[in-house]
Amino acid sequence: MKVLHLSWEFPPYKVGGIGTVLEDLTRSQVEQGIEPIIVTCGFEGNVGYEHRNGVHIYRFDADYIPAEDFHSWALQMGMLMQNKACEVMNEHKDIKLIHAHDWLVATAAIGLKHIYRRPMISTIHALESGRYGGIEGDRQELIHSLEKKLAYESWRIICNSEFMKRSISYSLSIPWDKIDVIPNGVDIKKMQVDFNYDDEKRKYALPHEQIVFYVGRMVWEKGVDIIIGAIPKILEKNPEAKFVFAGTGYMTDRLKKMAHDAGVFGKTTFVGFIEDDTLKRLFRISSVFTIPSRYEPFGITALEAMACGVPVVVADTGGLAETVNHEVDGIKVWPESSESLAWGVSKVLSDWNLAHELSGNAYRKIEEHYNWSGISIRLKSIYNTILEQYTSSDWKPSAAISEVEHAAANNV
Repeated sequence: MKVLHLSWEFPPYKVGGIGTVLEDLTRSQVEQGIEPIIVTCGFEGNVGYEHRNGVHIYRFDADYIPAEDFHSWALQMGMLMQNKACEVMNEHKDIKLIHAHDWLVATAAIGLKHIYRRPMISTIHALESGRYGGIEGDRQELIHSLEKKLAYESWRIICNSEFMKRSISYSLSIPWDKIDVIPNGVDIKKMQVDFNYDDEKRKYALPHEQIVFYVGRMVWEKGVDIIIGAIPKILEKNPEAKFVFAGTGYMTDRLKKMAHDAGVFGKTTFVGFIEDDTLKRLFRISSVFTIPSRYEPFGITALEAMACGVPVVVADTGGLAETVNHEVDGIKVWPESSESLAWGVSKVLSDWNLAHELSGNAYRKIEEHYNWSGISIRLKSIYNTILEQYTSSDWKPSAAISEVEHAAANNV
């Protein structure tokens, strides 16, 4: 079974978590007898075709799209993606299904669906209304309308948590029974890395210090400012704590100023964007990993931390609330509360036995419930159900119509 995946990001180019999730998913799909074909953006000359681990990857040049802002860029990128995907579908005429990943590929996915009369499924990883607590202004309305159109045009919708299922149904007016929940996963073997513990820790902290780690975008929805607000209280009980922040975003300078104004800048290190191997090493030298998000549909970094054996402290919100069992495999704290976060982090830093128990339980949980093999089997079952419905539907074109549509697509 050939499946066409559309995603604006895919390694080595990564912005959020979609690229990493898609890389792990498609690698696992190959093991299930699926032949994944990915159409994605190419940057800095990294364009063309690549065949990696059984996955076909087609990259088109997205570097020089003339646009004044990201939203204009995204709309033009969608047209280029559709053109490239038409070339790919004309080459692979036996593609059975189109799988779209988030709103940035909505226009391309919907166009391909109607050009080739193939069923289209979408994974909605997050919602614009959730990122900003509502829809205000033309740009947010544009994204919201694309999310709604993508959901409407999809044969079925995949999301990664019950929280997201409720959000999609309410925000996009989608029937409850059109949405399937399949969590993201983590490849434990992929998270392993060889390194010298002492040498690595020396890059970020003194030997006696305990690292409190955060990785993610430096944006409002991620709640990094809540960590900054918690630092003074954490240091009262754990003066040997050191706070390492990895990631980029529009709030970076503001967060540094907050730390300086609070008198704790010397206890913080902002390392910016980091490569995957650096991330794995940072997880393993940390005493605790924290995600204080205001909005978090799933929280893949929590799973990655758990797979690396570091205790997690997370906000009791969104998908994080479903991933972590309080005081069993992690600590959950009140959202929007620096005081509660300080309590949770201090609890782990002050109790080695608790930290060891939490991390051990979390690792076993990843092995049992968040492995990609089981996830791809569930997704393949949904694919098969869709194809059965499609085959018996009036919407499936006849052979004669298909030839006409393929001829038209060649002129796109």
